[in-house]
Amino acid sequence: MTSYPQARRALLGSALAAGTLPLQSFGQTQPIAGHTSAPRAIGWIDGSPATAEQLRSVALVNYGHFSTLQVQGQSVRGLDFQIARLQRSTRELFNEELPAERIIRNLRSALDGNTGRVLARVNVFPASLDWMNLSKRTPVALLVTQSPLALPAHRPQRVKTLFHERVQPHVKHVGTYGLFQARREAQRLGFDDALFFDRAASISEGSTWNVAFHDGERFVLPTAAALPGGAIHLLRNGMRKLGIQFIEADVKVAEVPRFRSAFLTNIPAVYQPITQIDGHRFEFPEDLHTTLEACYAANPIETI
Repeated sequence: MTSYPQARRALLGSALAAGTLPLQSFGQTQPIAGHTSAPRAIGWIDGSPATAEQLRSVALVNYGHFSTLQVQGQSVRGLDFQIARLQRSTRELFNEELPAERIIRNLRSALDGNTGRVLARVNVFPASLDWMNLSKRTPVALLVTQSPLALPAHRPQRVKTLFHERVQPHVKHVGTYGLFQARREAQRLGFDDALFFDRAASISEGSTWNVAFHDGERFVLPTAAALPGGAIHLLRNGMRKLGIQFIEADVKVAEVPRFRSAFLTNIPAVYQPITQIDGHRFEFPEDLHTTLEACYAANPIETI
């Protein structure tokens, strides 16, 4: 009988050969764009095309963290934020320093002159791991992948509130089982996605996104423990720069109906209107589209 690790390795080898290793993009997978019969690297590890043996380690060791960047023309918004988060999480998970120059160098190697619009993902994983002593300093490797990214469609979303508390919510770690299981449950109930609340009944975040509300006068950003996402960081910065009113506050599930509008936000989508939470429906007027786009655009573009 074929063991699970053997089957996993076989599947990974097939994906390498076909050029169709799934890459995450807002919960969807895509084949490697433009793949032909000629071999093409599906990812770069520390500046070189990833080998099957290296990818085997990534696939079988479910410990690490990652960050995603929306890149266009070798440029990105919020680069400093992304680098700082990768560095903090590397210290916390591996007791290891991750120089900014190393991150930039790996991104440049992986993008390799690509001037298109892509979602770049930086995975930080153990180069080697001592399972008997996980507390010691662990050298890390960087896997950088990219997938095509279409222009945001701002498709309205209907979401279901579910109880879920992420382990170490401040870390964008690779432990995503609970997130996608919650999304699956929400979709089974007829919704698009899941919106989480904690044991205090406070709204925290969605499966792969942050959430915000508007009460008709100002934006309200929930303060319950959640991942500090790149997109909500950019929108908050833009609000400050443009003088857009917002507050950060505890938002209870029972308070949701008092809001006029709601939206989700993450790096691939920037923002998407939420038109329904449980049984309550929201409007999303055109002026909110204009405001959020202006807030995002207020952040400078940085060349990688």
